[in-house]
Amino acid sequence: MKRVIDFYRKHYKQKLFNKILTMYAIITIVSLATLSAFVYTYLNNSQVQKELDLNKQILAGVGSHLDIKHATSQQIIQQIYRDGPSASSALLSDVLSFLQNNFSDYLNKRLLQYSATGVRTPDINSFLRLLLANNPDIRTVALYSKDKKFLFTLTKDTQNYYYVDGDLQAVIGKYIATGKSYTTVSNINNMTTQESIGNLIIDYDSTAIYRTFQNKTDEMKGYIVVLTPAGDVIYDSSNRYYGKPYPYTSLLNNPSSIQRFEEESYINMQTTNKFGYWIVGVIPKSAINGNMKGLKNTLILVTVICIVAAITLTYFTIVNFSRRTKVIVQAMKKVQDGDLSVRIPREKEDELFQISSRFNQMCEDLTQYIDRVYKSEIREKHAELVAFQAQIKPHFLYNTLEAIRMRALSKKADDVGEMIYILATLFRYSVKSETIVKLSDEIEYCRLYLDLFRIRLLQKFTYEINIEPEWMSIPILKLSIQPIIENYIIHGLNMSQSDNHLTISAEWDGRDLQLVISDNGNGIEPLRLMQLRSSLEQHPPQASNSIGLINVNERLKICFGSSYGLQMNSEAGKGTDITVKIPAGQGGQQFA
Repeated sequence: MKRVIDFYRKHYKQKLFNKILTMYAIITIVSLATLSAFVYTYLNNSQVQKELDLNKQILAGVGSHLDIKHATSQQIIQQIYRDGPSASSALLSDVLSFLQNNFSDYLNKRLLQYSATGVRTPDINSFLRLLLANNPDIRTVALYSKDKKFLFTLTKDTQNYYYVDGDLQAVIGKYIATGKSYTTVSNINNMTTQESIGNLIIDYDSTAIYRTFQNKTDEMKGYIVVLTPAGDVIYDSSNRYYGKPYPYTSLLNNPSSIQRFEEESYINMQTTNKFGYWIVGVIPKSAINGNMKGLKNTLILVTVICIVAAITLTYFTIVNFSRRTKVIVQAMKKVQDGDLSVRIPREKEDELFQISSRFNQMCEDLTQYIDRVYKSEIREKHAELVAFQAQIKPHFLYNTLEAIRMRALSKKADDVGEMIYILATLFRYSVKSETIVKLSDEIEYCRLYLDLFRIRLLQKFTYEINIEPEWMSIPILKLSIQPIIENYIIHGLNMSQSDNHLTISAEWDGRDLQLVISDNGNGIEPLRLMQLRSSLEQHPPQASNSIGLINVNERLKICFGSSYGLQMNSEAGKGTDITVKIPAGQGGQQFA
C-alpha cells in the first residue's frame, strides 16, 4: 500500500502533465467508447427497423394475396348467378339440377334436354374445369349437396363423387383440405325459395403464398406463418409447423414486439385480411445480430485504434511540453542558486515561448541592475540633468545679454530697466537647485522670457498662454519649455511680418499631459524636420545644431521614461508645433 501511495505522490500528485494525460485518456476512452456504442446502437436499431419494415411489406403482400383469393371466390360464385335471378338461368339451373339430383339423374336430365332442344347448355362440370385451368393456385374445387349428401370434387387430374355424412367442415378436412392449403366455402341458394341447397368449395394451394415475397427472400430474415385464430398452420415458410398447431399461438395475444419463441425474436402480425387469418412475421434477434457482428467487430477495432492513436499523439505532445517545462524549472533553480547567465532556448511560439522570453529578459534586466548600484544610477542621472542644465544656462545668458545690448544700441528707452528686471528674475529662477518644479513656476518663467522679447520687438510679436488652473500644480522638469521658446525666437521668428504669434496650451488625455507650443513662424523644411525627428529618437543623443531641443528631450526621457519627451510637426513657411509629453500623475518625483 505504501508503494502505491509513493507512486501516486511521485508520478501523479506532483506531476501536472501526468494528470493531464490521465484525464485526457479517460475522456478519450469514455467519449470514443460512448460514440461507438451510440453508432452501433443506432445502426443496429436502423437494421432492426429495416428488417421490420421489410417484414411488414411481406406481410402486407401476403394479406393482399389472401384478399385476392377471397375476392376470386366471390367472383366465381357471382359468375354462377350472373345470368339473372330466375331459376331458369342456364348455369344456375344446371348447378341446382346437379345438387338436387343424384349424379345419374342429373346426367339423364341433361341428355333429355339436349335431345329435346338440340342445344348444349352450360354445365357446371365444364365451368369448374375452365376455372381450374384459369386459376393455377386452385388445387381443388368441390360442390356439396345438403339434400343428397354427396361431395363432388374436381382437380386438374381427377374427378371424384362421394356420398358423405357428417359436418361440412369434417367433410372438407377429410376429402379436400389435406394440408398446405386454405379453402373458401360459398353458399348456393335456390333463387326462388332463397334456401341453401349446397356449397361451392374452393381449396387454394397455400404454397403459392411464397410467390408474393419470392424476390425478397435474399433480404428477408426469419420466417412467415399464416395461422387460423385457433392456431392451425395454413402456411409456414420454414416448413417446420405443418400438420400441427403453432406452438406459440398464445404468445401472439401479447402486443409486445419482442417475444421468446424458439429464441428471442421480433414479431410482426397482420389480421386485416378477409379470411381473418393471422399473418405472423418472426425475426430472431440472432439473425439480425449475425449481420451486425462484423460491424460490431469493425467498430471495436476502429475505436481501439482511434483511442491508441489519440493517446499516443497526446502522450508525445505532453512529453514535449513536459520536456520544455522541465528546462524552464531547471533554469529557475539555477537563477535561485545565483546563476543569472542561464538562458532558456526558445522553440515554438506559444505560452512556453512567451514564458521563456520573459524569463530571459528578466535575467538580462537583473544582470543589468546588479551591475549598477541603484544609488549610483540615481546619482548618475542627476549628474546628467545638472550637466544638461549647465549647457543651457550659458547659452541662455549669452542670448539674453545680446538682446539687451542690441536694444540699447538701437534705441535708448526707459524700458531697458524693465528688461533688466525681467532678466534678473530669470536669473534667480535659473540658479535654483531644484530639478523638478511646478508647472506654474515653469510657465511663469516662460512668460517673463516672452515679455522680454515682446518689449524688444514691440508690435511684431505677441503670445498667448492657455492652461487650465487645476493643471498648474503638476510637476515638470525645470527649463523644459523655455529652450523650445528660445529655439523659436532664434530660428522661427520672421522679422518681415508683424503678426508673429506664439501659443502655449495644454491637453490632458486622462493619463498624460501634453504641452503644445505652436507658432506661425518660418517653419522647418521637410528634410531638416526628418533629421530633427531622427535625432530626438536616438538614445543617447548625437551631436546636433539643435542642442536645446535635444537636451530637453533627453532630460525628459531620463526623468520620466522613454515613452515621454518631444514630438515635432512643422510646415515650411507656416509654423511649427512642438509637443512636450509628461506624466500627469508621477511627475518625476523620484528625482525631486
